[in-house]
Amino acid sequence: MIERAAGAAFSLILAAGAAKAGEPVIRHFFGMPFEVPTMIGALFGCIVTRVIVGQSDKVSRWFVRVPVDVLTIGVTFYVVLEARPGGLTALFLGITVASLGATIIKIAEARGRKLLDALLPGSEPDKPA
Repeated sequence: MIERAAGAAFSLILAAGAAKAGEPVIRHFFGMPFEVPTMIGALFGCIVTRVIVGQSDKVSRWFVRVPVDVLTIGVTFYVVLEARPGGLTALFLGITVASLGATIIKIAEARGRKLLDALLPGSEPDKPA
């Protein structure tokens, strides 16, 4: 009798778990929802790519690599948060952002200069004619 009750209870638990298993775990970051498995895939791709890129450098400058690594992880997190891609797309997104690495800083610097030139037209140094 006890075995049947335990078996029935176990079957109910398995059925409830199977019904819930199809839904991804969703968390919120400052009110913005994201799927945890997707974020894990993207950050995994980003971190592994940054480690591989760091291993290929002959001269390892930690004072440059660490901020770039943190920046790429942050950009990957934010892009996945905004775009809400699927699992495989998130993995490739993390790899792509990590491969850009220091290029992200160069892009931001160029756009910042253009913005400053547009806002402050007299800030450009005098060029010889």
